[in-house]
Amino acid sequence: MDYLKDKILVTGGTGLVGTALVKRLKALGCNVTSSGFTRGENRYDLMRWNEAYMLFNRVEPTIVIDLAAKVGGIHANMTGKADFYMTNTLINTNLMREVQDRKVPYVMAMGTGCAYPKRLEGKELFEEDYLDGIPECTNDAYAYSKRNLLVNLRACKEEYDLNYSYCILPNIFGENDNFNLLSSHVVPALIRKFVEAERDNLRVVEVWGTGCAGRDFVYVEDVVDAFVLILQNNLQGPVNIASSVTTEISVLAKTIQDIVEFNGEVVYNEEYPDGQNIRIFNSDKIKELGWTMNHTLIEGLTKTINWYKENY
Repeated sequence: MDYLKDKILVTGGTGLVGTALVKRLKALGCNVTSSGFTRGENRYDLMRWNEAYMLFNRVEPTIVIDLAAKVGGIHANMTGKADFYMTNTLINTNLMREVQDRKVPYVMAMGTGCAYPKRLEGKELFEEDYLDGIPECTNDAYAYSKRNLLVNLRACKEEYDLNYSYCILPNIFGENDNFNLLSSHVVPALIRKFVEAERDNLRVVEVWGTGCAGRDFVYVEDVVDAFVLILQNNLQGPVNIASSVTTEISVLAKTIQDIVEFNGEVVYNEEYPDGQNIRIFNSDKIKELGWTMNHTLIEGLTKTINWYKENY
């Protein structure tokens, strides 16, 4: 079954992944409608059930790609746990209520690597079968809200045979990312810091944490490649989309520093937490469809930095 031929609704269509995915789907000639919370004529507040109801009435989708979420980095997750949990739980519940009531046959949903437990006893890799246990405390509220979405999808699968894909992503980055230093993830935060430091002739850039934590970074266009393969091949259930390569934050910072050509000093503020020490994902499931990373970390960072300079 090729879901690209169906009537597609993309929620969260103005975000990092949503913007890139909608652009790609339109280029492929798909019948796609996107909605977002922040801007545009298709602005819907999906925390309100009546707006979710109106959106589904207008679009009448045969498949839903659910990318709508409140997201952020460690600082935002630690200082806004109640808001992260409530916002994402309301969005997911309202969307899934419409999916269930209308018996929508297929949902592709955005999961998160945060949903994995902090420790996998006897395991080196995060595999899709291990989405239980206690997550990292710095983002546990967000993680549990995303796990709740998977519970809902599985329940609909059991009750009326809903087909679904639950895409589990590591640290993704690219154009149209969030560059607010208080709420952004590590890549856009460092890009902004280094670009502004080089522009304003500053001598020091501060990086939060020790720099020792390892993360898996994937450029957004590679994520979109994976989404298209999933839609074309009807790959169901939880699926990791990751490079399976770990990069320490200190290496990431040095790479961005070199691209930006910042010649000052980089200091690490260890008063801020590192979060989970390391995350390594098993991506065999998506790779069996032929998915590969088409962008190196340097290529993806260079494109993102150039976009940031042109748009900010």
